[in-house]
Amino acid sequence: MLHQFKASDQTELTYYDSGHGRLVVFQHGFAMDHRQVLEVWPELENIRLVCLDTRGHGLSHLGHPNTLSFQRAVSDVRELIAHLGEIPFMVGGISLGAALAMELTRDLDIQRLVIARPAFSVDGDTSHFDVFRVLRDIFRTKPRDQWATCLEQHPAFQALQLTAPRNQETYRRLLEHPRLEELMIWMDALETEALTLTPEELSQFDCKTDVIAQNKDALHPAGLAEALAQSIPDARLHFVESGLSSDEAYRESMRGILTGILAP
Repeated sequence: MLHQFKASDQTELTYYDSGHGRLVVFQHGFAMDHRQVLEVWPELENIRLVCLDTRGHGLSHLGHPNTLSFQRAVSDVRELIAHLGEIPFMVGGISLGAALAMELTRDLDIQRLVIARPAFSVDGDTSHFDVFRVLRDIFRTKPRDQWATCLEQHPAFQALQLTAPRNQETYRRLLEHPRLEELMIWMDALETEALTLTPEELSQFDCKTDVIAQNKDALHPAGLAEALAQSIPDARLHFVESGLSSDEAYRESMRGILTGILAP
């Protein structure tokens, strides 16, 4: 189920490939890997699911740090599709993975697009990443044994307690991530370049598009998802269980929504 291939810059990347039938390429979010997709993926027949571990994530190598960029990651997915020898009928993703999927619409004749809990908008607003920036500063300026305390004491982090507690857990787990240094390099790259689609391009999407939003998720604002759905012709907007729900309630909700989207 796990396979390797080399990108055009010779970086070794790992991807998950399982099932038979219509090809779906679905990408995970920042700091995650293909397992994030598997946790919410429904059991469906006649679907072949492929998910690339984005470079610097999961089992994929980072490559040279100086060449890391959002567009390099888009190229990786494009090259994987060429490696597979088949154009997917659907592309999609969660958070960063959703942005990668959106960029692919420029090059591929995609029938279906799924944008789940998007974190990147065409207007370039990244204010919802401010706690990520706090965490990056702590990582680079404080001793390791002070990371958790500094994060817990920061007002921006504390403000999430009532509004988006799941986001707090995300940031806490990130401090223990085995590839944290590489993720900080990724954060620098995303500050330089991320989603490059324009509002005009969104208005010209001709693929069937589903957008999945979540309330009480400060890192993936529901308003951002709603704005994307309004900008894409005939896009359908779905709401997954809120960020105040349990992990399992969220996963079950995602499975239900994806089942409905993928139904023949």
